[in-house]
Amino acid sequence: MDEREWIRRIQEGETEYLTPLIERHYAGIQKYCCWRVRNAEEAKDLTQETFYRFCRHIERYTDAGKCRAYLYTFARHLCNDHLRKGQPLSLEDEGGAADWRAAQQSSSIEEQVEREQLVHELFELLPESQRELVFMRFCLDLTYRDIARVTGVNMCMVQYRVKRGLAVLRSHLERSEPVEQEIRAGHRQRPKELPHAPH
Repeated sequence: MDEREWIRRIQEGETEYLTPLIERHYAGIQKYCCWRVRNAEEAKDLTQETFYRFCRHIERYTDAGKCRAYLYTFARHLCNDHLRKGQPLSLEDEGGAADWRAAQQSSSIEEQVEREQLVHELFELLPESQRELVFMRFCLDLTYRDIARVTGVNMCMVQYRVKRGLAVLRSHLERSEPVEQEIRAGHRQRPKELPHAPH
C-alpha cells in the first residue's frame, strides 16, 4: 500500500494508517528540526507538533505526491516561529553539542563528533539563503522540487543557490586539505632534537 492510499484511508477515519506514515517521515523531520534549533528536546517537541498539525489539517489535504514537502513546510514554519521567540542555540552552548549528538546515530562517537563539527563549520561559511537549501538537498535528501515547495523559492533559484553553496564548500575544502595534510604529517614525525628532560 502506498502513501496516497494511507492518506485516503486516514481521511476516511482509519487512523491506524497514521502510524506507518509518521514512521516513514519522523526521523527526517526530527533531523531538520534539530539542525534548525540545535537542541534535541526542543526538536522532539517541534517534530511532534509538526505531525499534530498535519493530522489536524489532514481532512483538507489533497494528496498530489507532496506529503513529505507538506510536512517539511509545517516543520519549517514551526522552527521559524520558535527561533523568533528565542535565540537559537549554537553547538558551543552548554549542552548543545550533547543534544545534537544524541539526535544522531553513528558507528563511532569520535567519528560522529568530528563529522558534526566539520558540517557545522562548513555550513557557517554559507549565507543563510544557501545554508538551509544545501542542508535540505544533501542532508535530508529532498528533491529540488520539494525544497522549492517547502521554502517558497523558485526551483531554478533553489538549484542555483545549492550549486553556488557547493562551490563555496568545495573551494574551502580544497584550500584546507593541504594544511590538514601538513598537520597530520607533523604529528606522525617525531622531532629528532627534542631536549631531554632533566633527571
